[in-house]
Amino acid sequence: MPLKDKNKQTWINNFNKEAVFVSGGRKYRLTEKELLGIYSSGNYWHNKTDPSSWLSEAVVSLAKRKFYGKLSREEVIALCAQLLNISSEQLEHNLDWNANYMAWHDGGSAEDNHVWEK
Repeated sequence: MPLKDKNKQTWINNFNKEAVFVSGGRKYRLTEKELLGIYSSGNYWHNKTDPSSWLSEAVVSLAKRKFYGKLSREEVIALCAQLLNISSEQLEHNLDWNANYMAWHDGGSAEDNHVWEK
């Protein structure tokens, strides 16, 4: 059933909804409902292959909570990169950029502000 809010529909349609990480014969994914749980004006897309650093951080944070202890950090990053239509390297860049920005903006270190340090 399509969403009634056109902006929300456009936002969710930017994700690669086929993204999955397979480990030990088990499939790991984030559902559309889970992704809609992080929908906000701050978690935006520049375009379908360029999520904002805020959206990148929100997706990683969501996946980290859901899969912590089940998937490694590297595996979660790979899944989230698939979802966001970017490479793992670009996702890491977005996370680092956001952490450095927050350190500059709010204080503390980049490490203190990072959603999930390496």
